[in-house]
Amino acid sequence: MITVTAAIIEKDGLILAAKRKEGLHLAGYWEFPGGKLEDGEQPEECLQRELKEELGIDSVITAYLGESIFHYHGKSIRLLGYLTTHTGGEFTLTDHDEIRWLPPTELNSLTWAPADIPLIDELLDRKITEQTLSYYESNAEEYVNETLELDISEIRDTFISQLPANAHILDLGCGSGRDSRAFLDRGFTVTAVDASPAIAAIASTFLGQTVQVQKAQDIEDVNRYDAIWACASLLHIPKSKMGGVINKLITALTPNGLLYISVKHGTQERWDRRGRFFNDCSSEEITEILNCNENIENFTISTNSAMLRSRKQRWLNIFLSKI
Repeated sequence: MITVTAAIIEKDGLILAAKRKEGLHLAGYWEFPGGKLEDGEQPEECLQRELKEELGIDSVITAYLGESIFHYHGKSIRLLGYLTTHTGGEFTLTDHDEIRWLPPTELNSLTWAPADIPLIDELLDRKITEQTLSYYESNAEEYVNETLELDISEIRDTFISQLPANAHILDLGCGSGRDSRAFLDRGFTVTAVDASPAIAAIASTFLGQTVQVQKAQDIEDVNRYDAIWACASLLHIPKSKMGGVINKLITALTPNGLLYISVKHGTQERWDRRGRFFNDCSSEEITEILNCNENIENFTISTNSAMLRSRKQRWLNIFLSKI
C-alpha cells in the first residue's frame, strides 16, 4: 500500500482545491495537493516538502483530519489528510493547471479524485459540528429558556407507555433537561448527554445530576439502554452520517429496547440564519435507512406540527423496537 499525504489548506474560511493537469494520472480531477511518502519520512515532513515542490509555498501542518483508503486499478492508496496553513510563497502550479478557493459546502460541486472524497466528508462533518456547537455555546441560556417549557407531553407519554418499570433511558441531546426531569419524576433511571458543554452544565444544575458531554456520533455503548429518547437531537447530523448514527443507537439498546427519534420534516440540508446546520428528513429517507438494519423489529413514522419561535414547524416522529 502506498501512503500519500494531502493538505486541506484553509484561508478566510475557504478551502484550496487543485485540478490535476493533462498528461498526469487522474488528469482533470480535483484533489487536495500533496504527494507520496518517501522512506524514512514523517507524513508532516512529506506534506511540507510536496507543497513546496508542487505549489512553491511554505506551510504549517495544524491538525490531522483523517485518512482514506482507495484502490486504483490494482494499486492501493492510503491518503492521510492534514489541516494546513499557508505561511509564505506565491502559488506556482507544476502538477496542476488550476486552483480554486471554495467554501467547504461547495467543494462537492467539483469532480474529485475518488480517494479525496472521504476527506471532504470528514471536513464537512467537522465544520458542521464546530459551527453549530459554537452557536449553542454562545447562546446556551437563551436556548434553554425557549425550549424548557415546550409542551411535548403527548409524545413523551406515548414513549413512556411502552417502557418496562425501572427502565434505563438515554436522553440523547437532552438540552434543558426538560424530558430527563419528566423521566426521573416517573421513577426511571436516566443517563442524560448533550454535545454542548454550556448546555450540559445548565441541565446538570436543573436535574441535580451530571449531564455528560457527548455527541450522538460518539455513542459506542452496546446493549446498555432499555430505551433511547432522541428528541430533536439528530437535527444537525449530515445525511451521509445519519444511517451510521442510527445504527449506533440501535446497537446501544438492549434486546426489545425502544428508540424514539424526532427530526424536522423536509428534504434539504441547510444552514439557518443563526449559523446552524440542519438535515431535514422525509419519511422515505428515514424508511430507507431503517430498512437497511436487520436488528429492527418494527417501526412507525408519523408527522405533527408544533409552534416554536412563533411559527409552526413540521416534525417526523419515529418509534422503533430492537429485536
